[in-house]
Amino acid sequence: MSNVHRLRDSERIFFITANLSKNLSHLTEAEFAGLLHIFDSTRRRLGFLLCGYVLMPEHWHALIFPHYPLTISRVLQDVKSISGRRFNPRRGRKGALWQHQFWDRFVRHGQEFRDRLEYMHRNPVTAGLVKRVEDWRWSSCNNFALDHSVVANCPMQIDYVELPDSYRA
Repeated sequence: MSNVHRLRDSERIFFITANLSKNLSHLTEAEFAGLLHIFDSTRRRLGFLLCGYVLMPEHWHALIFPHYPLTISRVLQDVKSISGRRFNPRRGRKGALWQHQFWDRFVRHGQEFRDRLEYMHRNPVTAGLVKRVEDWRWSSCNNFALDHSVVANCPMQIDYVELPDSYRA
């Protein structure tokens, strides 16, 4: 049992990292699409905001804003359990798809929000998956394009937020 005690906090933006369980094959294109569908349906059901994301072959990052009384732990529990139940049969396996633990940090100010968003979007370039951040289909990067046709072709629309005064740098 983990000794980490999650903040029972809401009304903040959290930067999240979740990793596949060790020794599992990387996520496939179909699983990327399925994970985005799970995020979107869970977001609508639970009512949290998804402010940015990147899906990588062995992990994902997201900026999530749960509204009170929803907690970040509940959001992650739902996303991880639903994706495990959907992907494991297709993979011909049982057990945990995701590592039990996830990493979270609440974003303290606007500059940190921008830094985390840039970090997420640069992840595929850093990993050598693409040459330009705009070329990785499985991130929210193109949601911020000025060209509305680019935004319309994103696999999932994010929630744009006006950062509250408490986030002003």
